[in-house]
Amino acid sequence: MHQVPGNHHSLILGLSLVLSSAVLIGCSHTPGADKPRSDISLTINYGGAPVTEGMVNLENPQTGEGGGGALTAEGTVTIPNVALGSYSVTIVPPDPDPVPPEPGKPAPPQKTFANIPKKFRASKSSPLKVEVKEGASEFTFDLKDAG
Repeated sequence: MHQVPGNHHSLILGLSLVLSSAVLIGCSHTPGADKPRSDISLTINYGGAPVTEGMVNLENPQTGEGGGGALTAEGTVTIPNVALGSYSVTIVPPDPDPVPPEPGKPAPPQKTFANIPKKFRASKSSPLKVEVKEGASEFTFDLKDAG
């Protein structure tokens, strides 16, 4: 059996540590983390009244960037750290209640969310667009009048 002299063993151990560190550092890099970013706020209304239920989603199909959040009682959502660029905006109604009704009780009627017309629910059909630029940005949309 061939023995490695003491100095070579230390060298091999040192190289192993350097390679392990390089792999760990490479894995911790988040893609797109170096892009300039901004916080944005969106207000969603329908006929002047706030849309208070649902999720707002941003999507940039060219870069794969996006973001989103739930609407508040005021019809607003704040989305932090959005990469600068152009985004399609969609508004999606909340999911129906997953809890089944008690045995013998009728299911509650499903809400239709008429204040979120279908065209705003998919990025391919939504006419809503935002251009995120440096500094905090605010956008307001009225779904009754948009597109």
